[in-house]
Amino acid sequence: MTAAGEPARLVMRGIGKRFGGVVALDGAALEARAGEILGLCGENGAGKSTLLKILAGVYAHGSYDGEVLVDGVPLALRSTADARAAGIAIVHQELMLVPEMTVAENLLLGREPRRLGFVDDAALEARARALCARFGEGGLDVRAKVGSLGIGVQQIVEIVRALQDDARVLVLDEPTAALTGDEAARLFAWLRDLAARGTTCIYVSHRMDEVFALCHRITVLRDGKTVGTVETARSSGQEVVRMMVGRDLAAAHPPGAGAAANARDVLDVRGLSVAGALHDVSLRVRAGEVVALAGAMGSGRTALLSTLFGCATAPVSGDVLVGGRRVALDSPRAAIAAGIALVPEDRKGRGLVLDLTVAENLALPLGLADGDAAETIARARIDELRIRGRADSPVATLSGGNQQKVVLGKWLHRPPRLLLLDEPTRGVDVGAREEIYALIAALCKKGVAVLMASSDLPEVQRLADRIVVLRGGRAVTELPAGTSQDHIVAHSTGLIPTTTANESCPS
Repeated sequence: MTAAGEPARLVMRGIGKRFGGVVALDGAALEARAGEILGLCGENGAGKSTLLKILAGVYAHGSYDGEVLVDGVPLALRSTADARAAGIAIVHQELMLVPEMTVAENLLLGREPRRLGFVDDAALEARARALCARFGEGGLDVRAKVGSLGIGVQQIVEIVRALQDDARVLVLDEPTAALTGDEAARLFAWLRDLAARGTTCIYVSHRMDEVFALCHRITVLRDGKTVGTVETARSSGQEVVRMMVGRDLAAAHPPGAGAAANARDVLDVRGLSVAGALHDVSLRVRAGEVVALAGAMGSGRTALLSTLFGCATAPVSGDVLVGGRRVALDSPRAAIAAGIALVPEDRKGRGLVLDLTVAENLALPLGLADGDAAETIARARIDELRIRGRADSPVATLSGGNQQKVVLGKWLHRPPRLLLLDEPTRGVDVGAREEIYALIAALCKKGVAVLMASSDLPEVQRLADRIVVLRGGRAVTELPAGTSQDHIVAHSTGLIPTTTANESCPS
């Protein structure tokens, strides 16, 4: 651990930032030492992203109050290039990749090797492969278009791009949100090594277990102000959460709680196959039940949910029954007509229309042309879900957690029979996460069946009545509530042989 007497590498003090009449930061402060991993926590909308954008040079010097110093030298950052030149590297929560470019082109954008004035493609790909190998991702296809990759792989590309520079200050904003356990473990090892060599790391995450396992200290923001900084060795998750939300959280809601033994099957999947993605998958979800899909990235979790929502792009075989009736899920419209709703992994790309307002997004499934009716519905959802944003605000201006509430909220006016959730709390703060869990519990009590995919194993343990493990596009086993994380991982990775029968596992 970094000694308390180490000099401050990064100092941000008196930081104030307004957007029109909205105060995003109000005298916020942050101090991190050389060789330290500092956690930065706060609810969505607390000001974390704005503070980091100032550090990254996204908001130019002069557009905010306060000062930024690195190694005691005041900085006037007017661009992201200025920040990089000052030794500051940032991995943003929202990916900053160019989908139409290859992995190699993204990794070396702006620093391409040239020969006779032209980009040297062979050298470009060679350098990209070396970078990937350095991070333990030597098998990544550097010629693949980034837009063709899953969110988790894109996140790895973003991290590798940032880590290629020997930055004095490295900031990571929710870096593990789409990573598997093994990928996250490699990232943690890399960060600890960087810190040991003197790099200052700022780690932003809503996952308290990660923050306490990795960070030396934690700084907490609330409502644009710095609440305080604590030593992780002398603090607790409960204390940090209390600092974040300004109150003690209510007792945990049990979204699972188990469906009644005689509850009807809402979803019955029989031998579902999708060319290149799923192979003979069968499962059931009963009314009022939460079934979680566990498995490594690429195991078929997202492919299964997308197929059930009518988004398969390859030939499909097998039967899907909803409420005992066979349905042909050949389009999202058909899925919605069958009573199925989806909250996708990529909320910005597939869950929202960013050019529309909050009210317009909340009314999308209803097809309302009446603006007054849409606003009435939106106000009800905003109050019910505690969405921080006005009905007429562009949904793109909301924080990640509030955007996720909008994606969920648009299905609540006419609750579905089956709710599909893909990474339902990715990038969502602890307060909003509890609210989403409470919403899932309330829907289950109304008889809604929930099929969810999550890479967050504590979340799987928290929510699931049953756990279906996928590997290589196949459902390899079914596990009961309370199964230990180690046991889930062992099945996901093939350390435990495939079984066709349900099994009882230790917790």
